[in-house]
Amino acid sequence: MMMLPAISRNALLLAIFAIVCTGAIALISVLTRPIILEQEQIALQNNINELIKSDRYDNKIIETCFTVVDGELLGDKIPKQVFIATKYNKPVAALIQTSTFKGYSGEIKLLVGIYTDGTVAGVRINSHTETPGLGDKIQTNKSDWILSFDGQEYQDSADDNWEVKKDGGSFDAFTGATITPRAVVHAVRDTLIYFEQNKTQLFNTPANCGDK
Repeated sequence: MMMLPAISRNALLLAIFAIVCTGAIALISVLTRPIILEQEQIALQNNINELIKSDRYDNKIIETCFTVVDGELLGDKIPKQVFIATKYNKPVAALIQTSTFKGYSGEIKLLVGIYTDGTVAGVRINSHTETPGLGDKIQTNKSDWILSFDGQEYQDSADDNWEVKKDGGSFDAFTGATITPRAVVHAVRDTLIYFEQNKTQLFNTPANCGDK
C-alpha cells in the first residue's frame, strides 16, 4: 500500500481541519441567529419605550410600523422599520431604524426618534460591535453621550454642527476614539435629512407589520 508523503498528509489534515472548522462556524451562526434576532427585538422594544414617553402617545407603537429602503441615507439597501407614535390618531413622532458601517468595527444599528416638528426625541443603539471601553460609550449603560442628541434638529446642508468637535462640529468625541461617535453623528444627521424629505409619506403610510 502506497503511503502519502508527509507534506501531502499534512496538507490533507489541514484541509480536513479547515472544512470541519468552517462547518462548525456556519452551524453556530445558524443556531445563534434566532437568539441574536430575539435580543435585538427586545432591545428595540426597550429603546422605543425610552425614546417616547408613555404620556406622549396612545397607540401600540411596536405594531404601528412599516419598512422603508434608502441605501444613501439609512445606511444600506436592507429594509428598515419605521414606527409611528400617535395620540388621538394624530402623528406625534416617527422612530426610524438606521445603520452605519463607518464605525470602527462592523455595523452599528440605531433607532432615531423624531417629533413631527423635526426635533430629535432621542437616539438609541440597537446593536454594535465597537471596542469595549472605547466605542461602546455609545450605549446608555456606558455613558450619557447618546443623550446629547435629544432636542437637536437639522437645519440645512450649511449646518456644520452635525460633526464631532474635532471636525468643527458641536458633538463631543470619546477620548481615544473619534471614529465611532463621528459615524453615529453622521447616521443621525442623515436620518433627519431622510425624515425631512419623506415626512408626509412617513406619516401617511399604513402600518403593515403583521402582514405576511
